[in-house]
Amino acid sequence: MARYALDTNLLVYAHNVNAPLHEAAKEFVEAVMNDCDAAGNLQVCLPAQVLVEFLNVITWSRLESPLPIQQATGLVQQYLDTGIEITHPQATQLETLLELLENASSRKKVFDVALAATLKDNGIGGLYTVNTKDFKEFEFFEVVNPLV
Repeated sequence: MARYALDTNLLVYAHNVNAPLHEAAKEFVEAVMNDCDAAGNLQVCLPAQVLVEFLNVITWSRLESPLPIQQATGLVQQYLDTGIEITHPQATQLETLLELLENASSRKKVFDVALAATLKDNGIGGLYTVNTKDFKEFEFFEVVNPLV
């Protein structure tokens, strides 16, 4: 079974009590954070980029109820404390990013492509996200919206 990464939007929905998808995202994130294989390893990972984006979005003043930075960093620490694998960009990140951007039509895709490059370089086979359309062009991993 392929390992999956969690995307930022799932974490934001899971921790933003005013989000329309809050309950579903919270239940999903809790379920996958407790789903281990026979060796006790989680079947999901968190890219470092996702955690940085989470901090940025969940504290954004445009949210109905943004979290204070200390509370948001506490949540990130809780994820780290679970022992979940944190996936980091590899030394090949920029080369992979540039290769993937060859067909990009907009600068708006840069951060999505950077995430895709991290997944590709780390051999991650899938991404759980609500924004499946943002990643449909990447055929080297499966994209699943777990909330539908």
